[in-house]
Amino acid sequence: MTIPTPDPLRVALWLAALGYAVHPLAPGLKVPVRGCDRCSPGTAERPSPTYVEHDGHACPCHAAGRPCHGVLAATTDPDRIAGWWARTPTAGVGVAAGPSGLVILDVDCHGGDVPTDPERLLPGVELPNDIAPGSVVDGRDVLALLVEVRRATLPGCAPETLTVRTPSGGFHYWFRAPAGTAWRPQAGALGWQLDVRAGSSYAVAPGTVTRDGAYTVLGDCRTVAELPVWLARDLERTGHRVRPERPRVTLPWRSRSVGSGYVAAAVESELRAVAEAQSGTRNATLNRAAFNLGTLCATGRLEHDQLADVLRDAARHAGLPEREADAAIRSGLSAGERHPRTLPGAAA
Repeated sequence: MTIPTPDPLRVALWLAALGYAVHPLAPGLKVPVRGCDRCSPGTAERPSPTYVEHDGHACPCHAAGRPCHGVLAATTDPDRIAGWWARTPTAGVGVAAGPSGLVILDVDCHGGDVPTDPERLLPGVELPNDIAPGSVVDGRDVLALLVEVRRATLPGCAPETLTVRTPSGGFHYWFRAPAGTAWRPQAGALGWQLDVRAGSSYAVAPGTVTRDGAYTVLGDCRTVAELPVWLARDLERTGHRVRPERPRVTLPWRSRSVGSGYVAAAVESELRAVAEAQSGTRNATLNRAAFNLGTLCATGRLEHDQLADVLRDAARHAGLPEREADAAIRSGLSAGERHPRTLPGAAA
């Protein structure tokens, strides 16, 4: 693909055609254009008298086609994009990372005092002892150090991916988020002067010109590679990956002798573990739960048949085939009953 000449509208339409959601940036700046008077508080010197504090996600301006709230307004609709840039022809182009399915590694080149504590330089990474004094100056060196430790290849080299040089001399490495994954932006969590643009954040598109200079594509690569596995693992380690909260499962307890305290808590914990077990671990989780609860059957605190019944309910929630579940429950309970558990507070 060939990047258009630095005409903002052409760049915005080119990116939208590739499936990347865009929004306009204030001319000469790298911040979103000001929203309407209702959506923008204005400035301390000139506050908007009609500003209404509200949740930008549900703002009616999106349906009306106004570019309020930056990333939240981002779109791939060519007609809406054309209308935005017709009103502000010199607006820069922002690319919304999350809606575009992008994870962009932002490598800064700000200089400044280099951290002497390795935990601030690359948190959670065991660094070599032979780092030469003065060899780390900015984010480029920190990234090179991480690549060396991981025995990987510098992003943008193999596989090649779209790489944008920023006016300050830093780099934006563009990557596609792996299918079914979501990521969040964080500054410095991966390493000193290593930021991540994902989720609710955005990057400045190549071809955009600000007061500080132009964002230009480095090299000949014009495609966006998938996030490398080694880098994805590090970003997951540093909390950049968003893990969806799994809904808690409500399970029926049909025994007439539920008990209370320790026994009830043990039953609840084991049933929930079974019901929420993932594919590949369900059988082992069920067998382990049956064993643990079988040790309580042996004390007379739980009834074998009713316990087997609720374990089947939990296994059904997890999607385990009935025949497979019955075998795991039968073997687990039998083994557990041969090893009675000593209950807290029981007489020795």
